[in-house]
Amino acid sequence: MMKILRLGLLSWMILPVVPSAAAAQETAKPFVPIGIFIGKIEEGARIFTPVRLLPIDHPESEGHQFPNALQLYGTELHVLLWLGHQAGYELRATLTRYPKEPSAAWPYPKFAQPDTAGLGSVQPVRRPQSEAPLKGLKAALFEQGELVCYIVDTRALTLAERGMKRASSMGLDITRAEFLSGMEKTKAFLGGKTSAAVVFTR
Repeated sequence: MMKILRLGLLSWMILPVVPSAAAAQETAKPFVPIGIFIGKIEEGARIFTPVRLLPIDHPESEGHQFPNALQLYGTELHVLLWLGHQAGYELRATLTRYPKEPSAAWPYPKFAQPDTAGLGSVQPVRRPQSEAPLKGLKAALFEQGELVCYIVDTRALTLAERGMKRASSMGLDITRAEFLSGMEKTKAFLGGKTSAAVVFTR
């Protein structure tokens, strides 16, 4: 499966997103962040895990802090493909087949879908991976100041580099609160923008 993930030279970027009128109408609704964790199978991590951060008490979460997303819905596929491309990942072959084929439906009426209207016009600004607030964080997209999607890849990091003594299935040993705190710190790179993406690399 990992052969599907083609990694190129990556760069750190601040990428503006232009919200559409439809997105503006949904700003009263919070986003439900969707992301991907990529880890080492050699240390027992899940190789490729889509995670949707629904409320922990949501039936689909089953009480997990980082519940697996068994299917992508609405605009989630498009926005993850776009963010992955900015970070040097070509994810289409994987995301369109795993875990299930994406659906155009949106089964979360209390949450807004990611807006994709302004993703085409972007200009990269490069910075080193060392500035990432979370170990393994490669990319994060924000709309109206809220986290929308993210990519975390811990394959190139040792346990010591992650501050861990033993492996975990997610590749990190943090709580959801700690993860979201790191994402809040990532927003400092937006330079005052409320809708933009941040991408880190070496």
